[in-house]
Amino acid sequence: MNKKLNNLIFVWSMMLLTTMMTIMPLPNFFYGIRIEWISLAVIFFSMMNVSLMGVIAAWAIGLLLDLLQGGLLGENALILSVISYLSYRFRFQVRVYPDWQLMIVTLFFLSFGNLISLWIRGFSGRIIFITEEWLSILIAALIWPIFMRLLQMLQNYFVED
Repeated sequence: MNKKLNNLIFVWSMMLLTTMMTIMPLPNFFYGIRIEWISLAVIFFSMMNVSLMGVIAAWAIGLLLDLLQGGLLGENALILSVISYLSYRFRFQVRVYPDWQLMIVTLFFLSFGNLISLWIRGFSGRIIFITEEWLSILIAALIWPIFMRLLQMLQNYFVED
């Protein structure tokens, strides 16, 4: 097959897989620390594979996530599109950083997305500050190098040069 088509299939299959991992039911003690897999995938593909993951694609995945989770329509779409824009905008500066600095940048992007979520919840009248959400962001930033290397290995394996 064509390399661009292989790349398109790979990106969207990974986005659907991370969407399924995000909405997957978890036991009660893991409920508060659900990792934002979809946000990590959007950051990765916006930085490393910019031709197929843009703001509009992140918005569409966020809208799908809003429909599947049953929350406010457009909340995840706005968050993912802002995260996609920021990671796309700073991709040249960020890609050359070592892993520990990439973890800090990922922590910043995910924290900014969580602040947008708090802002939206505040306007809707259901402001709840949940400390476990911040713990899940910290855990997601800590596993970012493993997640990034895994996606790079999968991309090198499935998308032929």
